[in-house]
Amino acid sequence: MPCMALTRPDLRAASPVPLYRQIVDHITESVARGDLAPGEKLPAGRGLAEEWEVGYSTINDAMKVLVERGVLVTGQGKGTFVSAQPEGS
Repeated sequence: MPCMALTRPDLRAASPVPLYRQIVDHITESVARGDLAPGEKLPAGRGLAEEWEVGYSTINDAMKVLVERGVLVTGQGKGTFVSAQPEGS
């Protein structure tokens, strides 16, 4: 499955909310709205970092949180995907 186009979040460096949290919220909301469907592949982290003009570590921190929450799943050498949502969510 090809990578989908993930919309760029409105990141605010001056916000008291850390950038990685803003990214977590943006992707979580995109999944909740159905903008990102279960099984969709996200662009590579380094590509997102460049496109969104943030450090790779910021993207990496956000992805770790999203995987821990079950929003995303990763496969070694395969990429990062939107997880299948549990029933009732």
